[in-house]
Amino acid sequence: MKEPGARRGVEHIRTARSGSLRSVPRKQDDYSYLDLYILDKERERLENELSYVGKRGGRASKRLEEIKLKMEDLKRKLEDAKNEEEVKETVNGTSREKKWKVMKIDY
Repeated sequence: MKEPGARRGVEHIRTARSGSLRSVPRKQDDYSYLDLYILDKERERLENELSYVGKRGGRASKRLEEIKLKMEDLKRKLEDAKNEEEVKETVNGTSREKKWKVMKIDY
């Protein structure tokens, strides 16, 4: 099963710019400054994206830790409640069944 975050999106599509495809062959030195500028902008964009992913990952890990602690607390409370119920049943010596409350409704 694939992870939901592992889906490929628009940023994975190869474009003429990312594939370095040109309509007209050119000399290597003609557009070096333009290529350098384009690569610099792409590097900045990717660094920003990495910092965003890092922040988002940090928030996600903090939330996962909070959820884990909350789940442990709830499990502990459920176990305590179950133990209390078992103690009450052993003290009385009988098992108590909870019966439904019945209410008549006339239409």
